Amino acid sequence: MCRQCTPNGGSEDCRALDRAVEASTRDLLQRNPASRRRILQAGLGLLALPVAQMLQACATVPITGRSQLRLLSEKEEAQIGVTAFQQLREEEVKKGRLLTEREDPATHAFVKRVTDRVILASGLGNKYRWEYILLNAPKTVNAAAIAGGRIIVYSGILPVAGSDAGLATIIGHEVGHVMAHHTAERISQDQLVNLGAAAAGAMGGSLLGAVVPAAAQLGYLLPYSRAHESEADHIGVLLMAKAGYDPRESVLLWQRMNQSGSGGRPPEFLSTHPNPDTRITQLNGWMPQAWRYYENPNLALPNMR
Repeated sequence: MCRQCTPNGGSEDCRALDRAVEASTRDLLQRNPASRRRILQAGLGLLALPVAQMLQACATVPITGRSQLRLLSEKEEAQIGVTAFQQLREEEVKKGRLLTEREDPATHAFVKRVTDRVILASGLGNKYRWEYILLNAPKTVNAAAIAGGRIIVYSGILPVAGSDAGLATIIGHEVGHVMAHHTAERISQDQLVNLGAAAAGAMGGSLLGAVVPAAAQLGYLLPYSRAHESEADHIGVLLMAKAGYDPRESVLLWQRMNQSGSGGRPPEFLSTHPNPDTRITQLNGWMPQAWRYYENPNLALPNMR
């Protein structure tokens, strides 16, 4: 969900967001025994299948058409996102970092102008009550999105965005996360890993129970996290183009993001995110498709239901 998590570029903010989503998920499952039971039954059923079958579709991602596993309904996913967003907002108010429109009308106008156009291009303007918060965090070069149409923008990313088109790259990416239901998919994956670890611990003791989550993190969760980021980039570049922003600006944005990095980036296979060079290569590959939407904004997005 976080756009960039580097050693000095907002990792604590990313952890705060993760904690809010985890707390909201626990709350939902505690308050809804039927949901908890359904997820448990579905998870155990999937664990009994061959891996190739387990990874087949429960749902299809809009635009990319990728098959994904989702053990939560869209309503449950949105509830988790809205609750987590409210918790995060309250924490930021206590920190004194919530930047209101009264305090900085120009920056809010900038973010709102771009966000409204990208959301309109997505076709999901009426599906959620879209909302964003702007946080006064100049050292956090980051933005994030949660299910239910909730977006967080940290002020440190705005100088790197630089322009409407640069910010549209970022907002398109975040709206892409929401469109692709990455919150529900990640929670579903976490539930499977937890069930697998519990089963391994029951059969093979505490050592096996500890090894399974570590192996799952490296071989399953991290690759999917990187895939989610790439997928959000793909959706985002089409949305920004359809919203009337030159998609070539997305490559320039990632060149600036690369230059703004704080160093100490881990190897890509150990990271939650593709490295900037990978993202630039992928964006260039999607550019012909994005250009069609830039030239003809009325063109329908693929795989939309």
